[in-house]
Amino acid sequence: MNSSLLACFGNSIHQAIVQMFIIIILITIITAHIVTQNYTKNFFNEISNELQNIQDNIYSGNVKSDDLTDNINNVKEKWDEKYSVCACYIEHDELEKVQTQLVSIKANIETEEYDKCIENIESCKFILQHIEDKDSFKFINIF
Repeated sequence: MNSSLLACFGNSIHQAIVQMFIIIILITIITAHIVTQNYTKNFFNEISNELQNIQDNIYSGNVKSDDLTDNINNVKEKWDEKYSVCACYIEHDELEKVQTQLVSIKANIETEEYDKCIENIESCKFILQHIEDKDSFKFINIF
């Protein structure tokens, strides 16, 4: 009789341990996702704001090639610094699209093709927003 009681309690203890383990894993995954989502959102907003400043300078007619070159170089440096962190949890194809747009923007500024530069800035901001929306923790993204 004691062995059946022990088997009964042992089985429920085993189930409780498995349930606790699953809960800990879920909490860890959700916490990691929230942290990476906040990191991505802040970083992408920073890049988008810098690109918007470049675009505003072009629209205002305040076009100094050296200043714009410095601005896009700063954006590129920020991107390069944080690229490897983002590459750990964001699709590489998406990040490469942003990288390509940044290179195009820089080339447009250097060749003083400001109309194309604005198009590339808009495209880059769209891609950043798309990545952020796609990887966000929303009910619709879960299913």
